[in-house]
Amino acid sequence: MVVDNPAPPSVRIWVATLTQADLRLRRWLDPREMGRFLSYESPADRARFLLGAAMLRSAVGQQVGMRPEDVPVDRECESCGAWHGRPRVPGSSLHLSVSHAGLLVAVAMATAGAVGIDVERIRSSPAAAESWTHHEARFKAGGGEDLLVHSLPLPWPGHLMAVAHPKNGTVKVSTSRQRLDLLER
Repeated sequence: MVVDNPAPPSVRIWVATLTQADLRLRRWLDPREMGRFLSYESPADRARFLLGAAMLRSAVGQQVGMRPEDVPVDRECESCGAWHGRPRVPGSSLHLSVSHAGLLVAVAMATAGAVGIDVERIRSSPAAAESWTHHEARFKAGGGEDLLVHSLPLPWPGHLMAVAHPKNGTVKVSTSRQRLDLLER
């Protein structure tokens, strides 16, 4: 599923299930990403990280005309300098966000203004899960009152998803049926 607005500025969102996590995607990871991938003990955690990193690289590569493995990704935290921060592509004006929960991985890319995406499994109260997805999407977009947060169509049974972007932008979110093709390059 891709959620986008074809007129700039735009927010595009890709969602995939762990069934699309193919170990061949490791060839797209840089050494730091490979180290992080290998640090996860759980196969599901490895799959979520691998799929999120590959989807991000594929989305950016399609946008800027690069092969996924050539897309430079910087995850240095702005607060502490550790390599766990919001993903950025040096030299690009793209804004990116990645989220994963349960069987789902989501990547959001905005051409103008901050963006935050959150996907969560519903564990008890749907209202509490929706509130949390809104909070996390807002946080990932940098926080502040100048953000709009949208609940998005249910991506998978038992999951919720939300996206945040600046209020002063003209971003409209609509659904379409395009796919992010992994491993077809």
